[in-house]
Amino acid sequence: MDKRKRLLVVYPLLIISMILWGTSFVWSKIALQHYNSFTIVFLRLLISSIILIPVLAITKKFCFPDKKHWLLFMLLAMFEPFLYFIGETTGLSYVDPSMASVIISIIPLFTPFVAFYFLKERITVLNVLGIIISISGIMFLMFGKNMSLQVSVIGLALLSLAIVAANGYSVMIKKIPDKYSILNIIFWQNVFGMIYFIPLLAIFSKEDIIQTGFVPEAFRAIFYLGFFASTLAFLFYMYALKFMPITKVNVFTNIIPIFTIIISYLFLGEEIGAKKITGILIVISGVVLSQLGKNRKKSVS
Repeated sequence: MDKRKRLLVVYPLLIISMILWGTSFVWSKIALQHYNSFTIVFLRLLISSIILIPVLAITKKFCFPDKKHWLLFMLLAMFEPFLYFIGETTGLSYVDPSMASVIISIIPLFTPFVAFYFLKERITVLNVLGIIISISGIMFLMFGKNMSLQVSVIGLALLSLAIVAANGYSVMIKKIPDKYSILNIIFWQNVFGMIYFIPLLAIFSKEDIIQTGFVPEAFRAIFYLGFFASTLAFLFYMYALKFMPITKVNVFTNIIPIFTIIISYLFLGEEIGAKKITGILIVISGVVLSQLGKNRKKSVS
Protein backbone atom coordinates (compact mmCIF):
# COMPACT_ATOMS: atom_id res chain seq x y z
CA MET A 1 0.00 0.00 0.00
CA ASP A 2 1.49 3.37 -1.04
CA LYS A 3 1.76 6.31 1.35
CA ARG A 4 -1.32 8.18 0.07
CA LYS A 5 -3.60 5.14 0.31
CA ARG A 6 -2.22 4.30 3.75
CA LEU A 7 -2.99 7.81 5.00
CA LEU A 8 -6.57 7.44 3.74
CA VAL A 9 -6.84 4.59 6.24
CA VAL A 10 -4.77 6.14 9.04
CA TYR A 11 -6.61 9.49 9.22
CA PRO A 12 -10.12 8.01 9.75
CA LEU A 13 -8.73 5.58 12.33
CA LEU A 14 -7.09 8.46 14.20
CA ILE A 15 -10.31 10.45 14.23
CA ILE A 16 -12.21 7.41 15.54
CA SER A 17 -9.64 6.95 18.32
CA MET A 18 -10.03 10.62 19.32
CA ILE A 19 -13.83 10.25 19.42
CA LEU A 20 -13.48 7.19 21.64
CA TRP A 21 -11.00 8.93 23.96
CA GLY A 22 -13.19 12.02 24.04
CA THR A 23 -16.14 9.90 25.08
CA SER A 24 -14.04 8.02 27.66
CA PHE A 25 -14.07 11.07 29.97
CA VAL A 26 -17.85 10.76 30.17
CA TRP A 27 -17.77 6.97 30.69
CA SER A 28 -15.23 7.45 33.50
CA LYS A 29 -17.39 10.12 35.12
CA ILE A 30 -20.41 7.78 35.06
CA ALA A 31 -18.39 4.92 36.60
CA LEU A 32 -16.93 7.24 39.26
CA GLN A 33 -20.44 7.81 40.61
CA HIS A 34 -20.32 4.25 41.96
CA TYR A 35 -16.71 3.02 42.18
CA ASN A 36 -13.33 4.60 42.93
CA SER A 37 -10.75 5.28 40.25
CA PHE A 38 -8.46 2.35 41.13
CA THR A 39 -11.29 -0.16 40.77
CA ILE A 40 -12.38 1.38 37.49
CA VAL A 41 -8.92 1.43 35.92
CA PHE A 42 -8.04 -2.11 37.05
CA LEU A 43 -11.29 -3.52 35.61
CA ARG A 44 -10.78 -1.44 32.46
CA LEU A 45 -7.33 -2.97 31.93
CA LEU A 46 -8.59 -6.45 32.79
CA ILE A 47 -11.37 -6.22 30.19
CA SER A 48 -8.93 -4.97 27.55
CA SER A 49 -6.50 -7.82 28.31
CA ILE A 50 -9.24 -10.47 28.16
CA ILE A 51 -10.35 -9.12 24.78
CA LEU A 52 -6.80 -9.13 23.43
CA ILE A 53 -5.94 -12.74 24.43
CA PRO A 54 -8.08 -14.47 21.74
CA VAL A 55 -7.14 -11.80 19.20
CA LEU A 56 -3.43 -12.44 19.84
CA ALA A 57 -4.02 -16.19 19.65
CA ILE A 58 -5.91 -16.00 16.35
CA THR A 59 -3.43 -13.63 14.74
CA LYS A 60 -0.48 -15.57 16.20
CA LYS A 61 1.02 -12.30 17.42
CA PHE A 62 1.40 -13.30 21.06
CA CYS A 63 4.91 -13.44 22.50
CA PHE A 64 6.59 -12.87 25.85
CA PRO A 65 8.92 -9.88 26.04
CA ASP A 66 12.60 -10.81 26.03
CA LYS A 67 14.18 -10.55 29.46
CA LYS A 68 16.38 -7.69 28.26
CA HIS A 69 13.22 -5.73 27.31
CA TRP A 70 11.28 -6.28 30.53
CA LEU A 71 12.49 -3.03 32.03
CA LEU A 72 11.32 -1.13 28.94
CA PHE A 73 7.83 -2.61 29.24
CA MET A 74 7.77 -1.98 32.99
CA LEU A 75 8.68 1.68 32.49
CA LEU A 76 6.18 1.99 29.64
CA ALA A 77 3.37 0.66 31.84
CA MET A 78 4.53 2.79 34.77
CA PHE A 79 3.90 5.92 32.70
CA GLU A 80 0.77 4.58 31.04
CA PRO A 81 -1.55 3.09 32.14
CA PHE A 82 -0.42 3.39 35.80
CA LEU A 83 0.53 7.03 36.43
CA TYR A 84 -1.55 8.38 33.55
CA PHE A 85 -4.80 6.83 34.75
CA ILE A 86 -4.13 7.70 38.38
CA GLY A 87 -3.94 11.29 37.16
CA GLU A 88 -6.73 11.29 34.59
CA THR A 89 -9.38 9.06 36.16
CA THR A 90 -8.86 10.25 39.74
CA GLY A 91 -8.71 13.84 38.44
CA LEU A 92 -12.19 13.38 36.97
CA SER A 93 -13.48 12.99 40.53
CA TYR A 94 -12.72 16.70 41.02
CA VAL A 95 -13.12 18.22 37.54
CA ASP A 96 -15.93 18.01 34.99
CA PRO A 97 -15.23 15.94 31.82
CA SER A 98 -14.96 18.84 29.38
CA MET A 99 -12.48 20.76 31.55
CA ALA A 100 -10.45 17.59 32.10
CA SER A 101 -10.30 16.90 28.37
CA VAL A 102 -9.15 20.47 27.67
CA ILE A 103 -6.31 20.15 30.19
CA ILE A 104 -5.31 16.73 28.84
CA SER A 105 -5.35 18.12 25.28
CA ILE A 106 -2.27 20.23 26.01
CA ILE A 107 -0.13 17.08 26.19
CA PRO A 108 1.36 17.78 22.71
CA LEU A 109 2.58 21.18 23.90
CA PHE A 110 5.23 19.57 26.09
CA THR A 111 6.28 16.90 23.58
CA PRO A 112 8.90 19.21 21.94
CA PHE A 113 10.60 19.79 25.30
CA VAL A 114 10.67 16.07 26.03
CA ALA A 115 12.01 15.46 22.51
CA PHE A 116 14.61 18.22 23.01
CA TYR A 117 15.90 16.65 26.21
CA PHE A 118 15.84 13.00 25.16
CA LEU A 119 16.10 13.18 21.36
CA LYS A 120 17.91 16.52 20.92
CA GLU A 121 15.18 17.92 18.66
CA ARG A 122 14.87 21.68 18.32
CA ILE A 123 12.37 23.86 20.16
CA THR A 124 10.85 26.55 17.96
CA VAL A 125 9.56 29.99 18.81
CA LEU A 126 6.05 28.85 17.86
CA ASN A 127 6.35 25.95 20.33
CA VAL A 128 6.89 28.44 23.14
CA LEU A 129 4.23 30.86 21.87
CA GLY A 130 1.71 28.01 21.59
CA ILE A 131 2.34 27.02 25.20
CA ILE A 132 1.84 30.61 26.40
CA ILE A 133 -1.47 30.90 24.51
CA SER A 134 -2.79 27.52 25.67
CA ILE A 135 -1.85 28.09 29.31
CA SER A 136 -3.58 31.49 29.15
CA GLY A 137 -6.71 29.71 27.86
CA ILE A 138 -6.64 27.29 30.77
CA MET A 139 -6.13 30.16 33.21
CA PHE A 140 -9.15 31.88 31.62
CA LEU A 141 -11.22 28.77 32.31
CA MET A 142 -9.84 28.25 35.81
CA PHE A 143 -10.46 31.69 37.25
CA GLY A 144 -13.76 33.52 37.70
CA LYS A 145 -14.59 37.00 38.90
CA ASN A 146 -12.17 38.55 41.41
CA MET A 147 -9.62 35.90 40.35
CA SER A 148 -11.44 33.19 42.33
CA LEU A 149 -10.27 29.70 41.40
CA GLN A 150 -13.11 27.72 39.77
CA VAL A 151 -11.23 24.45 39.35
CA SER A 152 -10.16 22.05 42.09
CA VAL A 153 -6.44 22.35 42.83
CA ILE A 154 -6.31 18.60 43.53
CA GLY A 155 -8.00 17.85 40.21
CA LEU A 156 -5.60 20.14 38.38
CA ALA A 157 -2.58 18.50 40.07
CA LEU A 158 -3.82 15.01 39.16
CA LEU A 159 -4.43 15.98 35.53
CA SER A 160 -0.96 17.53 35.44
CA LEU A 161 0.41 14.15 36.53
CA ALA A 162 -1.40 12.60 33.55
CA ILE A 163 0.25 15.12 31.22
CA VAL A 164 3.72 14.29 32.55
CA ALA A 165 3.01 10.55 32.32
CA ALA A 166 1.74 10.81 28.73
CA ASN A 167 4.93 12.53 27.61
CA GLY A 168 7.01 9.92 29.41
CA TYR A 169 5.00 7.26 27.58
CA SER A 170 5.66 8.91 24.22
CA VAL A 171 9.40 8.60 24.83
CA MET A 172 9.25 5.00 26.06
CA ILE A 173 7.02 3.77 23.23
CA LYS A 174 9.71 4.82 20.74
CA LYS A 175 12.23 2.65 22.60
CA ILE A 176 10.17 -0.55 22.30
CA PRO A 177 11.74 -2.67 19.51
CA ASP A 178 9.80 -3.11 16.27
CA LYS A 179 9.75 -6.88 16.78
CA TYR A 180 6.76 -6.46 19.11
CA SER A 181 3.38 -6.00 17.47
CA ILE A 182 0.97 -3.24 18.47
CA LEU A 183 -1.37 -5.84 19.99
CA ASN A 184 1.45 -7.27 22.10
CA ILE A 185 2.52 -3.87 23.36
CA ILE A 186 -1.03 -2.97 24.41
CA PHE A 187 -1.48 -6.37 26.08
CA TRP A 188 1.73 -6.21 28.10
CA GLN A 189 1.29 -2.59 29.15
CA ASN A 190 -2.14 -3.63 30.43
CA VAL A 191 -0.71 -6.62 32.32
CA PHE A 192 2.10 -4.65 33.96
CA GLY A 193 -0.35 -1.85 34.66
CA MET A 194 -2.70 -4.24 36.50
CA ILE A 195 0.21 -5.53 38.58
CA TYR A 196 1.04 -1.96 39.61
CA PHE A 197 -2.58 -1.35 40.62
CA ILE A 198 -2.93 -4.46 42.83
CA PRO A 199 -1.43 -2.81 45.97
CA LEU A 200 -3.70 0.21 45.51
CA LEU A 201 -6.71 -2.08 45.15
CA ALA A 202 -5.76 -3.89 48.35
CA ILE A 203 -5.52 -0.60 50.25
CA PHE A 204 -8.33 1.51 48.77
CA SER A 205 -10.76 -0.82 46.97
CA LYS A 206 -11.24 -3.84 49.23
CA GLU A 207 -14.78 -2.84 50.11
CA ASP A 208 -15.57 -0.97 46.91
CA ILE A 209 -17.41 -3.58 44.83
CA ILE A 210 -18.57 -5.59 47.89
CA GLN A 211 -20.36 -2.62 49.46
CA THR A 212 -21.61 -1.09 46.24
CA GLY A 213 -22.52 -4.31 44.51
CA PHE A 214 -23.15 -4.73 40.81
CA VAL A 215 -24.32 -1.52 39.16
CA PRO A 216 -25.21 -2.20 35.50
CA GLU A 217 -24.75 1.40 34.40
CA ALA A 218 -21.26 1.61 35.94
CA PHE A 219 -20.12 -1.77 34.63
CA ARG A 220 -21.40 -0.90 31.19
CA ALA A 221 -19.30 2.29 31.26
CA ILE A 222 -16.25 0.33 32.46
CA PHE A 223 -16.74 -2.22 29.66
CA TYR A 224 -16.86 0.62 27.12
CA LEU A 225 -13.63 2.00 28.62
CA GLY A 226 -11.93 -1.39 28.35
CA PHE A 227 -13.14 -2.31 24.88
CA PHE A 228 -13.30 1.02 23.06
CA ALA A 229 -10.85 3.34 24.86
CA SER A 230 -8.15 0.94 26.10
CA THR A 231 -8.24 -1.45 23.16
CA LEU A 232 -9.63 -0.04 19.91
CA ALA A 233 -8.52 3.57 20.42
CA PHE A 234 -5.01 2.51 21.48
CA LEU A 235 -4.80 0.10 18.56
CA PHE A 236 -5.74 2.79 16.02
CA TYR A 237 -3.46 5.37 17.65
CA MET A 238 -0.42 3.10 17.77
CA TYR A 239 -1.07 1.93 14.21
CA ALA A 240 -0.88 5.58 13.14
CA LEU A 241 2.41 5.99 15.03
CA LYS A 242 3.94 3.32 12.80
CA PHE A 243 3.45 5.48 9.72
CA MET A 244 3.41 9.07 11.04
CA PRO A 245 5.70 11.09 13.37
CA ILE A 246 4.35 11.38 16.91
CA THR A 247 4.21 15.18 16.59
CA LYS A 248 1.79 14.90 13.65
CA VAL A 249 -0.28 12.20 15.32
CA ASN A 250 -0.57 14.30 18.48
CA VAL A 251 -2.19 17.14 16.50
CA PHE A 252 -5.32 14.99 16.38
CA THR A 253 -5.61 15.06 20.19
CA ASN A 254 -6.63 18.71 19.83
CA ILE A 255 -10.13 17.62 18.79
CA ILE A 256 -10.74 15.41 21.85
CA PRO A 257 -12.36 18.23 23.91
CA ILE A 258 -14.87 18.89 21.14
CA PHE A 259 -16.25 15.36 21.35
CA THR A 260 -16.12 15.39 25.15
CA ILE A 261 -18.14 18.60 25.32
CA ILE A 262 -20.80 17.27 22.96
CA ILE A 263 -21.12 13.93 24.78
CA SER A 264 -21.05 15.62 28.22
CA TYR A 265 -23.87 17.91 27.14
CA LEU A 266 -25.97 15.06 25.72
CA PHE A 267 -25.50 12.47 28.49
CA LEU A 268 -24.50 14.41 31.62
CA GLY A 269 -26.35 17.65 31.01
CA GLU A 270 -23.10 19.60 31.43
CA GLU A 271 -23.58 23.29 30.68
CA ILE A 272 -21.73 24.80 27.74
CA GLY A 273 -21.39 28.54 28.22
CA ALA A 274 -19.68 31.21 26.15
CA LYS A 275 -16.75 31.35 28.59
CA LYS A 276 -16.09 27.62 28.30
CA ILE A 277 -16.24 27.70 24.51
CA THR A 278 -13.93 30.74 24.37
CA GLY A 279 -11.40 29.18 26.73
CA ILE A 280 -11.39 25.90 24.83
CA LEU A 281 -10.83 27.70 21.51
CA ILE A 282 -7.89 29.60 23.02
CA VAL A 283 -6.33 26.37 24.31
CA ILE A 284 -6.81 24.51 21.03
CA SER A 285 -5.46 27.42 18.96
CA GLY A 286 -2.33 27.46 21.12
CA VAL A 287 -1.82 23.72 20.68
CA VAL A 288 -2.31 23.98 16.90
CA LEU A 289 0.16 26.88 16.71
CA SER A 290 2.69 24.86 18.68
CA GLN A 291 2.30 21.91 16.32
CA LEU A 292 2.76 24.14 13.27
CA GLY A 293 5.98 25.32 14.81
CA LYS A 294 7.51 21.87 14.52
CA ASN A 295 8.05 22.38 10.84
CA ARG A 296 9.92 25.63 11.28
CA LYS A 297 13.70 25.76 11.44
CA LYS A 298 14.05 28.71 13.73
CA SER A 299 14.84 27.58 17.26
CA VAL A 300 15.04 28.83 20.81
CA SER A 301 18.23 27.96 22.66
